[in-house]
Amino acid sequence: MSRLTMLSLAGSALIMMSSATHADVTAEDVWNDWKTYLGAMGYSVTGAESREGATFVVHDVVLRSEGLEGAGAGQITMDQISFLERPGGTVDIILPDVMPLSFSAPNDSGGETTVFMEYRQSGMNLSASGTPTNLSYLTEADTITLVSTGYAIDGENLPNDSNKIEVAFQGLSGVTDMTLDSKRRYDQRLTVENVTYSMSVTEPENGTRIAIDGQTETLGFDGSSTLPLRVVQASDMDAMLSAGFEVNGTFRYGANSMKMMASGPEGPAALDARSDSGTLGVVMGQNGLIYEGTQSGTKAEMTMAQLPFPVSFEMARAAFNIAMPLRKSETPEDFALGLTLEGLSMSDILWGLFDPGAQLPRDPATLVIDLSGKARLLFDFLDPESAMVSANPDKAPAKIEKLDLNQLRIAVAGAELTGVGGFTFDNAQGPMPKPEGAVDLRLVGGNALIDRLVTIGLLPEEQAMGARMMMGLLAVPGDAPDTLNSKIEINEKGHISANGQRIQ
Repeated sequence: MSRLTMLSLAGSALIMMSSATHADVTAEDVWNDWKTYLGAMGYSVTGAESREGATFVVHDVVLRSEGLEGAGAGQITMDQISFLERPGGTVDIILPDVMPLSFSAPNDSGGETTVFMEYRQSGMNLSASGTPTNLSYLTEADTITLVSTGYAIDGENLPNDSNKIEVAFQGLSGVTDMTLDSKRRYDQRLTVENVTYSMSVTEPENGTRIAIDGQTETLGFDGSSTLPLRVVQASDMDAMLSAGFEVNGTFRYGANSMKMMASGPEGPAALDARSDSGTLGVVMGQNGLIYEGTQSGTKAEMTMAQLPFPVSFEMARAAFNIAMPLRKSETPEDFALGLTLEGLSMSDILWGLFDPGAQLPRDPATLVIDLSGKARLLFDFLDPESAMVSANPDKAPAKIEKLDLNQLRIAVAGAELTGVGGFTFDNAQGPMPKPEGAVDLRLVGGNALIDRLVTIGLLPEEQAMGARMMMGLLAVPGDAPDTLNSKIEINEKGHISANGQRIQ
């Protein structure tokens, strides 16, 4: 089954476990809303309904999702769900302490792989209030745990200890507000005091085993989503976007740590990583996708059988951002790509491997690249059939109209390269776009770095001479010692010049 199908099914279950306020809603209203929502998302919902006084009960509940062709299916079963009507219009929702889940997907052998899991909860208080078209859910839980209970490949069960997954949320509280008009709209706020996770995987062919354990503090989420009232398949994201699907959300987390242990024919290996905090945000809709994240205070140490010492590094801040259109368009749309690595440093043991005399400055390194522009996507990015056509190497997947280098900064070993600039592209002149524009570059400390690399033997003298000749061809001295400036231009005729001198 595809990741989108699994995420969609899991998201549906989480929405059912969510938020609250006041007024005239009945138990049947809440259950019917769940059935309508799940049915519209392509799930089948079955269960025997009964009422006794103020309590409405659904027995033998089964939620099943059939994915797209070849994508597998998922299922959640519950002994019963109880809806208890309280004075004032609030409905308490009582879910089983344990809910079995299963996910099946085609595998490489042509058969089917099935994962069996359980959704376990304790200390949960879930209530709904409002009106049928303006519902609010309040959720509190001591713990919510997803744990694997077994795996089967082509109908044959694997040993219980061969593969395990467990994710536990402690101290969860959240509010989800649902508004129903021409679409279904959700606003959600969620906080979790602590998240722990554990996973182990064994490769049966060679006995390689990987185990991962981790923890994250103070996880929070704020977001909103808009869902169409009816789609053919929730896992068909292209169809969802066409019908008006939108999502906008941000995860925030505090201190976190992760340990990974591996063993196999090549010997043991281990990774210990941690960071102080981070964020992860996504915006997706017909206008495109924006995906961005940050992480601060990262530290990592790795050991392996092939090395007699640990490999470690630290990074003050890391960030990335991606923005891109998702659908075919006749007009240029915005895109962006950015990566930041600030304060990157490694241990003296690693430095000593190639610079035992400490000839190179060991200041933390920095890499910043910030690109943006406009382009026309020539296929629907999330449509599998269109994506297969776009994979043809003879056809470009997109046409770039404009590319801007908003910032370039590389600082390492005492040298720093910076740059800004931009180009426009004429796509009417043939199969290859014709660029026009300029980029301004500045290098500080380049010659000193070359000298140091020659001294420690990392750069042969003849290659250093070639590098200096190239810098002399493409750059001019700046207004400070060991500074070079370069302006690389491409004019409307396709001529390339450096600092006003044509080089092609």
